[in-house]
Order: sequence, then structure tokens, then C-alpha cells
Amino acid sequence: MAGEEKKTLQLLIILVSAVLVLSLISASATFFVVMSKISQPSKKVIVEKPELGPIKSLGEFIVNLSDPTETHYLRTEVVIELDYGSDEKLAAEVDKRQPQVKDIVISSLSSKTSIQLADPENKETLKQEIKDKINAILNRGQIAKVYFTTFAIQ
Repeated sequence: MAGEEKKTLQLLIILVSAVLVLSLISASATFFVVMSKISQPSKKVIVEKPELGPIKSLGEFIVNLSDPTETHYLRTEVVIELDYGSDEKLAAEVDKRQPQVKDIVISSLSSKTSIQLADPENKETLKQEIKDKINAILNRGQIAKVYFTTFAIQ
């Protein structure tokens, strides 16, 4: 009996020692992984943004919205950005086509409802729509962006 108890005790000591050694190894590995993540400073990636192209204000627009039940108005000022590096001919063409450009803006704005324009995603879609329609009539270049500098629905 004494021999069996001695073997069981030795086996128990070996198992406890193995568990302790594995625990120490695991704790050390975790410590080094955490410290390596903390000590490495995050590198800031600087992405160059494209230059801003020439800006042209199309002026203020007040339009009736196409709400079916109530009358709502939109008051907004629209500004367009021409492609960076575009030549003076594009700016002159936009000036020459000002009535067409304004008609596109008025048509696009007045085709929306106040509920549609309350959603920021729909505003972005409207900007893209205006941009695409204006670009379709231009021959000397393209506009890069459409901006609303004021936007009020009543």
C-alpha cells in the first residue's frame, strides 16, 4: 500500500508541476504578445487628397417640392466644383450654359419631396443626379462635385 501511495503522490506532483509549467509558459506568451501590441506605435498613413478644382456658385434656388398633400418649398444655394486642372474653357462653357445648368438644378430639386430630402443619403443621391445631368451637357470637361451651401425646407 505504501508503494502505491508513493507512486500516486509522485504522479500527482508531476501533474501539478506540468500544469504550473504550462501556466507559466502561457502567461509569458500572453504577456509578450500584449506588450508587443502596446509598444508598437501605430503608423499614421497620410493619404494625399486631390486638389480642389475651381468653384462656381450657381446662386440661390427657391423651388416648390413635389409633395402630394401639402405645399413645401426648398431654399438652397448650389455650388459646383470643376475638375482640378480643368482649363478656362470649361469655366467659360459653364458660364455660357448657365440657363441650362440652372434648369437642370431646378428640375432635379423640384422633382423631390420634403420627406425624400430630409434623408442625408437622398441628398447625396440628388447631388450625384445633378452632377451627372450637368456633365451630360458639357463638352470641355466635367464637374467634380456639387455642394449645397444652404439647405432649408419649409
